[in-house]
Amino acid sequence: MVEFTATWGPVSFYDVVDAATTWSGIPLTLAGFGVTFWQARGAKKAAEQARDAAESTREKLIRSSLISLIHQLSKTEEELDQAVRDGETKVAISWINTWKWQASQAKGLIKASSNDEQKVLRALQTSIVAAGEAKNSLISNPTDLVSDTASVRSAIVKVTGEIGHMVASLGFQVGE
Repeated sequence: MVEFTATWGPVSFYDVVDAATTWSGIPLTLAGFGVTFWQARGAKKAAEQARDAAESTREKLIRSSLISLIHQLSKTEEELDQAVRDGETKVAISWINTWKWQASQAKGLIKASSNDEQKVLRALQTSIVAAGEAKNSLISNPTDLVSDTASVRSAIVKVTGEIGHMVASLGFQVGE
């Protein structure tokens, strides 16, 4: 065994190694904590960027779906009007059902988006209720197709009018 002599007494080789490991371990531990902290900060930033990208993608999908659905709502309005002009009750009922389904989808998409248009949501809800009433009237006690569908057609016109400005607004936002 090798012994070193110092002013404070004999020091063994193992004492020197023990002291060296203890004192060199402190800066290495601090460096390890620093690297861990730096990586955690980077991971947090990456997670925030991923969250923002997912939210942006979600909004783009909602806007694209709404734009597509708005076109379908207009087409349904045209087809219902044509069925009423042609006096085709069964076809009118079918288009009223289609309207209810599409309007409910539009309402859900608008609520899910950051574009909370209360005026459009109220118009959609009114049209859904009017569609249900018109359908019930046509099934249970049809009198005149034009008068039985007047309230739902009026509510639909209001929706397509209110939703018109959303189309332009959403169209510009899709590319963002």
